[in-house]
Amino acid sequence: MLRSLAIRQMAVIEALDLEFAPGLNVLTGETGAGKSILIQALALLCGAKATAELIRTDAEEATVEGVFEGVRPEGLAAHGIPAADELVVRRVIYRNGRSRAWANGANVSTAQLASLAADIVRIYGQHEQTALLRTETHRDILDVFARADCLRDRMAAAYAEWREARERAARATELGRTYAERLELLRFQAAELCQAAVSAGEELALQAEREKLRHVEKLKRLCSESEAALDSGEGSVLQITGRVAHELADAARIDPTLSETAELVSQAQTLLREAAFELRRYADRLDFDPERFTEVEDRLALIARLKRKYGCTADELPQVLSRIESEIAELEHSELDSDSLSRACAQKFEEARAVALELSRLRAEAARELEQKIGTELEALGMAKATLRVVIRDQAEYQASPGPADPGKEDEWLAAKLGPHGWDDVEFHFSANPGEEPRSLARIASGGELSRVMLALKVLAAVPSQAALWVFDEVDAGIGGTVATAVGKRLRILAERQQVLCITHLPQIAAFADHHLAVAKHVRRGRTFTSARSVTGEERVRELARMLGNAGPESERYVRELLAQTKGGPKGASRTRPNA
Repeated sequence: MLRSLAIRQMAVIEALDLEFAPGLNVLTGETGAGKSILIQALALLCGAKATAELIRTDAEEATVEGVFEGVRPEGLAAHGIPAADELVVRRVIYRNGRSRAWANGANVSTAQLASLAADIVRIYGQHEQTALLRTETHRDILDVFARADCLRDRMAAAYAEWREARERAARATELGRTYAERLELLRFQAAELCQAAVSAGEELALQAEREKLRHVEKLKRLCSESEAALDSGEGSVLQITGRVAHELADAARIDPTLSETAELVSQAQTLLREAAFELRRYADRLDFDPERFTEVEDRLALIARLKRKYGCTADELPQVLSRIESEIAELEHSELDSDSLSRACAQKFEEARAVALELSRLRAEAARELEQKIGTELEALGMAKATLRVVIRDQAEYQASPGPADPGKEDEWLAAKLGPHGWDDVEFHFSANPGEEPRSLARIASGGELSRVMLALKVLAAVPSQAALWVFDEVDAGIGGTVATAVGKRLRILAERQQVLCITHLPQIAAFADHHLAVAKHVRRGRTFTSARSVTGEERVRELARMLGNAGPESERYVRELLAQTKGGPKGASRTRPNA
């Protein structure tokens, strides 16, 4: 249960500390006094989105802190929160729009807050009943009443497995149609690359050979001229170096220190003679071969074409061949069995269909039980003649159908039927008057009728929880008089199972409270301030009389009678009940 709520610098609230009690807690006050801001503050502790607009003017940050009792330690440990006798949740909103949150001193994310709060707080806004206007929510409401959570999880898992199996079978079927074409293409590419047999570095070598063949005459001329200059020509380098070597040899006999120099010239003469010899040999072998030139050009053209076709460099062509050969081997040895996958798909479909049938049967049983029990609730809420019917469309057709004869054709049968929630379409039909055929609740119910139907559904679907707090923000919208009294009674019944917090404008509902908080708004020095106080005794009588809109002796006398009827008279303090 929620024991206390502290709010600082939020909207019209400068500083507010509230204490709550077990059972039914009500918040009352004039419109615009700030009651809904209290619910908004509680929602922030449950992971709701925070914005800088919530911060009070001239303040840099807003703070909300709530203290909860009776929270199970194992539930806290599951969220990584230190276990303690109580849960303290604190959230700070900063002017830049960011926020931080702590639970028992540990920093937590808003996602963790939302997950943690799911087992602690349930907030129903003042327009919650409008959910009934959307028929797609009716199935969810029925499933909550049927306690179908586990079966719905099984249905979602079975549906997901069937969809996955169907996609695998479809891919296999598609691949089967292109299998032969793909294998033929790969084999052609492999043969092409094998025949080409391009090796690493071959392209560079061919380009160099092509340059040599293009310039044979120039190479021969240069080599011949160089050889003549070195040896065979008149006044060649070797003739000159021969004379120099002879003269230095004579000089060395006179002065031995010149011996090394003479030896160097002799070695140079030998090297030059070898160079001249190699030039003659190279020039003699050098000849233009038009056939070889054509071969080189054709080979380079083939390599260029293969490079463009396979989108790689010449040196990467052997790797491309290797990959193609690997894919060929994989396809040749793969077990492509579309029939087997189709049978697996059909099996998964049958499993999903079985769960859907089980879920359908559970919904059918829950629908009959809900129709019986909600009549009692509606009667207590002043709608003794009202009728609610739960219509499950086409259920008989689905259950009687044997399914498709062809296991590969389940798509045609279930295209718009089976889903993660089964195949049932659920809609509530309602009649407020005897003799009138129930029709779509979303189309014929008034606002007050929707409010009461929603409250009845919440009471019936409520699951007692040791630490649960249920919050109703103006559940009394569109009702009054004896109906309001009936709503108050149902809220008190609900409060016997868990703590309930309700915002109301009706004294007939507020009179049932175990703990009554009055919210007021004041203006001081041009600033608005919201305050709240617990009212008991005569102060509570005056607050309820104010809610009647005609404060005075007669209103107070009516309030005393009202409190006496609800056993919440002014002489006693607010009662407390132990939680379920």
